[in-house]
Parts: sequence; structure tokens; C-alpha cells
Amino acid sequence: MYKLLLHTLVFSTIALSTVQVLSNQVTLAKKSSIQQIFSWASISRILFSKKPPVEPRKGGSRPTDAICMVSPDAPAKPRIVWSDRPLFVWKGRVQTIAVRPIDSEQDLWNQPVTETQNITYQGEPLQPSQTYKWVVNSLRFVPFKIMDTKERDRITAELQTLENQLQAQGADTEAIALAKAKYFADSNLWSDALQQAYSVPNPSDGLKEMIKNIGNLCDVPKSDGHNSATR
Repeated sequence: MYKLLLHTLVFSTIALSTVQVLSNQVTLAKKSSIQQIFSWASISRILFSKKPPVEPRKGGSRPTDAICMVSPDAPAKPRIVWSDRPLFVWKGRVQTIAVRPIDSEQDLWNQPVTETQNITYQGEPLQPSQTYKWVVNSLRFVPFKIMDTKERDRITAELQTLENQLQAQGADTEAIALAKAKYFADSNLWSDALQQAYSVPNPSDGLKEMIKNIGNLCDVPKSDGHNSATR
């Protein structure tokens, strides 16, 4: 009887361990399948391709005051942005960041900045279909436009569905941010794609490397002449 009980306990322990291992393997497999769909390296390759989709605007006559406004960037027309609290990314020595209506010199929001090359807008939500400009050091600006309400609502709903599906698969915060970044990149919404990248609190080495190199976009040659100072 004792031997039977001992064998039963041993078998139960092995069975439970096997179930736990299989469960962990399933979870890892799900996360792995999510990561295999796309990667930060994939986004990085697109960003730094021969003709990158992001077109930073440079300004400054001397190396000591040179500033490159990376995102929102400056193609021929103002970049459309989904987020009503966009992320601003730059390279160079910036003291103040501000947001104004395109036809006004009145700040809606401004912020001193030190020892950083990016900041998220923290004012009242920007309005759909309106064009704004983000201003550095009260001198240079880049215009951008918030997406119209109908399109924003459609994308918001699709992103929520995507997030729900990934959470059900056991995706972590970074995997969800990556999937959203891919969604935005596929839609040519590069400001929003980069905002997802910068939103991850504890980024992986691959994401850290991509973010570290974002400023190098300012050094990528352009052939269309959209990199001149705005003012």
C-alpha cells in the first residue's frame, strides 16, 4: 500500500511538472510567433533604407546650434498624425519645445527640455483635422496635421481589436507596441510608429538599438530638397 501511494505521488508530481513545462512552452511559442511576424530590426531597415520614409528637417547655421527635427517630419505636405498627444523627436541642442496652431504665434503648450532628445506632448488633446506646428527654441517649426475624426475612430477601433487579440495570446507590452508600430508603419503613419517604439518602459536590446540610431536619420542623404530650415 505504501509503495502504491509513493508511486502515485511520484507520478502525480511528474505529471504536474510536465503540464507546467508544456504550458510554459506554449506561452513561449505564442510570444515567439508574435515576434516572428515582425521585428524592430524590420522597422529599422525601412527607416534607414536608401530612400527612408522619415524626412527630418534640419536647421542651424553652425554646428553648435544645429538642430534636426526628426518626428513629426517634414515631407512636401504636413505629416498626418493619428495621436492627439504626439511624440516629438529631434537631434541637437534644444531648450524649449512648443505647439501652436499653424496660423498663430500663441503657444498651446510649451516645455523646457534638458538632457533629452524626445518628449510627448502634454497639453490638452489636439483637435482632429487641425494643422499645428511644433516649434523648437521659438525659431524653427515643422507643421503636422491631426487625422480627421472618422479615420481616427476607425484606427482606434482596429488598434483595440489588435491589442485584445495579442493579450489573449499572452503578448507582453513590447510585443503589443511592436504590432502597433507595424500597423502604423504599414499605413505610412511614421510619427505614430515611432511613438509606439518610444512608449515601451523596459525595451529589449533590439529596440534600444533602434532608438539609439534614430538621430542618424538626420545624416541620411535626401534628394528631394525637403531638409532646408523652415524659417
